[in-house]
Amino acid sequence: MSRIGTLLDAVGRPEGRVEIIRKSKKTTRIRRSTNNGRSWSPTEELVATELILDDGGARFDQHAQNPGHATYLGLAGVPQARLKIQRVYAVITKAQVYLGNNTWSDVQDFPTRDICFDGGASIGWAIPTWHHPADTTDEKNSEPAEGIGEKQQEEGEPALAPATTPTTQLAVPTPAALVPTPKGQRFAYLRVSSTDQNLARQRAMIGAVDKEFIDELSARSRANRPGLDNCIDYLRDHDELYVASIDRLARSLVDLRGIIDQITAKGASVHFFKENLTFSKETTDPRDTLMLSILGSFAEFERSIIRERQAEGIALAKKAGKYKGRKRAISPEGLEKARRRVAAGESKVSIAEDLGVGRATLYRALAQQG
Repeated sequence: MSRIGTLLDAVGRPEGRVEIIRKSKKTTRIRRSTNNGRSWSPTEELVATELILDDGGARFDQHAQNPGHATYLGLAGVPQARLKIQRVYAVITKAQVYLGNNTWSDVQDFPTRDICFDGGASIGWAIPTWHHPADTTDEKNSEPAEGIGEKQQEEGEPALAPATTPTTQLAVPTPAALVPTPKGQRFAYLRVSSTDQNLARQRAMIGAVDKEFIDELSARSRANRPGLDNCIDYLRDHDELYVASIDRLARSLVDLRGIIDQITAKGASVHFFKENLTFSKETTDPRDTLMLSILGSFAEFERSIIRERQAEGIALAKKAGKYKGRKRAISPEGLEKARRRVAAGESKVSIAEDLGVGRATLYRALAQQG
């Protein structure tokens, strides 16, 4: 007998029913369904075990029945609200909350990791306990509104019982994430650190935003990152800044924490996609702060190891007589022309601009030449 499961995508949405061939701690060998689920592909695939639910395909079936709905889970994994999904990102999902009487809340932000994409099956049509509709006892309000039952049934919702019939509610506290907040804008900060890199991967990870801020080439200090400075100046209360990973934002743990403090002090939040971390003035999770320190320390350590190995390689190359050093900013021919122009009385500032170098570089080169 086949062992059936559900394959999830990177954000946890059911992607399809699969046949589980062999499951281990890290990887699982599967076969995908073909012919509308009537047979299995002859080709086996190896996928991460964390993307496989050994559930007989139940999650995929639930999602397929109502792919636009999902269940919001609390910290303990307890269903708290039915969601109507608007947009899914790696860290944040934009959705509406079902409030009963065929009404939905405004679009709000939810942590994607706390959403179960089950078509709303885990919560059903229960009204969240933090939502308290006005009590009505007159006969008129005890009857369901005309046409509501038909409309709900068309959308897949059950017809409402009279208001005097108790509605099943979940005994869970109001989650802070569901309190309506003013909406800001979405921004992205992108950085490439070498000429052979491009921004496509970072853009694909972050998704659609209102505005991008970009720094190109290596930037060891804030002085060489005008894009980041402009981004921080531009941020306002309730804005959201999205960054592909922490190493795109800062080069050291001290710098990283300082930048995050600047962003959150303005009332904005910052989201790191690769590390799945979010920081804001009101809702920063202490576990995220701890993880930031750990990841930042590892990033610093990795860069120090790279610099150490680079220095060792240069030392060995020098010993072998193979190291030529960095290419000179001013060629010998250019330096000779610059010397003659200086002797003719031209300004060193204008000469440096013509050569495309800084004044200090020209001064050093002339001094070394004597």
